[in-house]
Amino acid sequence: MTDQTEKSGDGQDDTSARGIRQFEIASWAPESDNVTSFILRPLDGPPPAAHVAGQHLTLFAEVPNSGRQKRNYTISCAPNGEHYRISVKREEKGTVSKWLHDLAQPGTELGIALPSGRFMLPDTDERPLVMISAGVGLTPMVAMLEELVAKGRKVPVQFIHCNRNHAFHAFRAPVRELATAQGHTQVTIIYSRPGEEELGTEFDIKGHLTLDWLTANTPISEADYFVCGPLGFLRAFVPALAKAGVPNERLHYEFFGPLDDLFGDDSAVSEAKPAPAAAIGAWEARAAAGFTRGAIGAALIDSAADAIVASDAKGDIVLWNAGAQRVFGFTQDEALGQSLDIIIPSPFRARHWEGYHETVASGESRYGAGDMLAVPGLHKDGRRLSIEFTIVLMKDDGGHVTGMVASVRDVTARFEETKALKKKLAALEEKG
Repeated sequence: MTDQTEKSGDGQDDTSARGIRQFEIASWAPESDNVTSFILRPLDGPPPAAHVAGQHLTLFAEVPNSGRQKRNYTISCAPNGEHYRISVKREEKGTVSKWLHDLAQPGTELGIALPSGRFMLPDTDERPLVMISAGVGLTPMVAMLEELVAKGRKVPVQFIHCNRNHAFHAFRAPVRELATAQGHTQVTIIYSRPGEEELGTEFDIKGHLTLDWLTANTPISEADYFVCGPLGFLRAFVPALAKAGVPNERLHYEFFGPLDDLFGDDSAVSEAKPAPAAAIGAWEARAAAGFTRGAIGAALIDSAADAIVASDAKGDIVLWNAGAQRVFGFTQDEALGQSLDIIIPSPFRARHWEGYHETVASGESRYGAGDMLAVPGLHKDGRRLSIEFTIVLMKDDGGHVTGMVASVRDVTARFEETKALKKKLAALEEKG
């Protein structure tokens, strides 16, 4: 995804310049006891920006008593040139999902950023597809099936979906209809707590999906695997499929969270606002000699304690301090002008750039007001690091993001100690 903008009329306002358009909820329809679909149409006339089945939207909503909220929702329909559809599970502690289910009405306005994401079908039909989902995680798979049907693609598909029972199972009938229309789709439904009357009509297997079942019933050695569902489900199958021999280029997953959570509160936090000029002046007047903001900033940048890395809107490195050299091994001359890819392990680059460009477009980040982002990093010598960082967005006078500054800390030793402790605790629990 690139940093694109949308123009309205003969001018360009701040919101559209950041790739965010105003949409309205045109209609809504329940898909199960806890999932509702919302049809979203643009308010300014032109069709919605084109998307690819499997991509997601970043939604901005003004929620009463909670302020402006930012969430990611998968687009649950194939491209149609008229609207987007999102299908949202109602979470009891979910600020936005509860608002959408309980209070939002047709005509309710939302800010929508450009579609993004790399969770999408291959361009060719050389390999069979295995779609594995749980709960509301089937939404991108539904969009993919719609796209396969619309384009007449006859690639073999195994659609495997896990749920509690039919009451919580969204898109039951549409998936069967799409499978029939596509002509080469085999649907397998697994219920963990079904009613006695449901077997054979609503689902195929009682219990839980296992890796052994997948290795016995799906083409591990040749298929593209798509996995989407709750965190526990992803933790169970994404690393397991990788260990079973599915290479990175054939293993696709949808996950809106820190990657260490997958391999190892969705609440939005506003970017910290700079102090008013009067407050800055008062602070500097009280500060002792040598403790100006500029002097403190220079001291922090010149320190080797933490890595300070600044990058422009494209993601090229424009500042690299001594701490960055200590953590990542590259000298300043080696790093300046290079892409941030030099410190990102290759399996994580696509996800990184998706989030990076989304932040540039939206002008908002949850990692600038105290939240720490924990991700893998890459040392010059090829070693994998565990790093934590916060970012500050750099903006021009118009409020548009020109780059980011990250304060990075190497926490590899702590991460390894925590892993070792968890293994010991697990071993003790098994003995107990």
